[in-house]
Amino acid sequence: MLAGLGVGARRGCGIIRHTFLVPALYRNHFIQYKLGGNVTYQSLRYSSWNAMKKSRSKAVTYDYKQGKRRIKSQQELDDEEDKVKVDKATKSGSLIKKWGAIASTHKFNKKATKWYVAIYGVFLVYGMYYFKKLYSKETEKKAILDKRDKEGFISEWERLRVRELSGDLVRTRDQEKLDAYHKLKDIYDEKLKKCQTEEEKQALGKFDPEPEDIEGVIDRRLDRSVLPSRDLSGFYDKIAEKYDRQVGREELMMGMGRKRKWVMRQCKGDVLEVASGTGRNCKWMNPALVTSYTFLDPSKEMMKKAYEKFKKRWPDFSKVKFVVGKAEDLKRISSAGDKNEPFKYDTIVETFGLCSEKDPVQSLKNMKALLKQGGRIILLEHGRSSWDLVNKKLDKDAQRHSEKWGCRWNLDIGEIVDDAGLEITKEKRAYLGTNWMVICKRPEDIIDYDELNFFEKYFSVNRMKNFDSSLGPNEAFGSKTAKSTSMQPKDEKNA
Repeated sequence: MLAGLGVGARRGCGIIRHTFLVPALYRNHFIQYKLGGNVTYQSLRYSSWNAMKKSRSKAVTYDYKQGKRRIKSQQELDDEEDKVKVDKATKSGSLIKKWGAIASTHKFNKKATKWYVAIYGVFLVYGMYYFKKLYSKETEKKAILDKRDKEGFISEWERLRVRELSGDLVRTRDQEKLDAYHKLKDIYDEKLKKCQTEEEKQALGKFDPEPEDIEGVIDRRLDRSVLPSRDLSGFYDKIAEKYDRQVGREELMMGMGRKRKWVMRQCKGDVLEVASGTGRNCKWMNPALVTSYTFLDPSKEMMKKAYEKFKKRWPDFSKVKFVVGKAEDLKRISSAGDKNEPFKYDTIVETFGLCSEKDPVQSLKNMKALLKQGGRIILLEHGRSSWDLVNKKLDKDAQRHSEKWGCRWNLDIGEIVDDAGLEITKEKRAYLGTNWMVICKRPEDIIDYDELNFFEKYFSVNRMKNFDSSLGPNEAFGSKTAKSTSMQPKDEKNA
């Protein structure tokens, strides 16, 4: 009988125990379970009961002040969960797991929300400022272009300003002028601030400087640092024997072979190599793509080396010529027959030659005249860097480098290409911008679809790298008449 009472008491305790509110943790919320009716202790699985008992032990704490147990707050449960998570990640020894655990804690997420709101507010304020500034630039640009279309001319300052606002490539010479105009603009703005009446502002007038106004302000550092050109035919005759040996070591350390290989991959059809030197490019020629190959260099000794090198590498390639001459005389040299029509080429190549020519602009103009329709000029040159600190070093060592190798290594190659009236389809810079890899075309030729990269095909508007946004619809790129037309009044042009 006593045994039966004991069993009944145990069953009753089981039922009473399950009538309590048993907290179960699910997504940090308490779900209350009330077990009653015919449910007995034996009907519960042992594992389920342990799980509920474990949840209950986590959710209940002892309050020493009140002297009784109480249910933990949500904050306390979150802190415990965060502590377990961070401790586990810390013991793993992985910084990624540790910072991932910290970023997933409740405390971090609460603070992060405040930062997200603050950052979003800063972004909105900056966005308003940015688009206001962008709108101001577009308004200024539109006013200048409307003046060009209506009056037929714009000043040099306005032309450079349009190029700056449009994000065009501004070369060294124009950048020096633009900086000088901005200095004058700052002086004008200071005077305008001091004007307190409308009469004073009208007396000051609009900012409309002339090219003569910047002569005392402009920085002529490039003109001072670039050495004068000279005839180097005899110079290269003297160093032809040791040229490959000395240059080879430097080019090996700089990985210049890859750049020369890139140049020769562009060659196809009838090819002319200007300033060919000792023929350092010929080993990368693809005879399957090249119909004929012509070498041109002013040094006889250099040309001998190129002849030996080419015949050794390509003994069966018969359509090759070796011509001693200067790039400045290229049109005259290329004339053939009674009609005096020059032979034209599909590809014209020059590597490290513009720096040693007497008139590099005229040389490029001659190359442009000898291009076939759709032809390309491929240049690999060293010149001015993208960094002022590097340019200072180039300017400082220009004399020493010229005495050793004969070249002027601080020329602005992009400026020379622009002056020759060539359009750039591809321009890459390497070695802090001192190595120029350029592909040029005639203005009347179109760009092949294969020449465009992904961004240029689908996102870019201006397909030319040296696009001039200041030119009008009837003005030819790179022509002197176009530049003078865009800067002079109509009556001056007619005169």
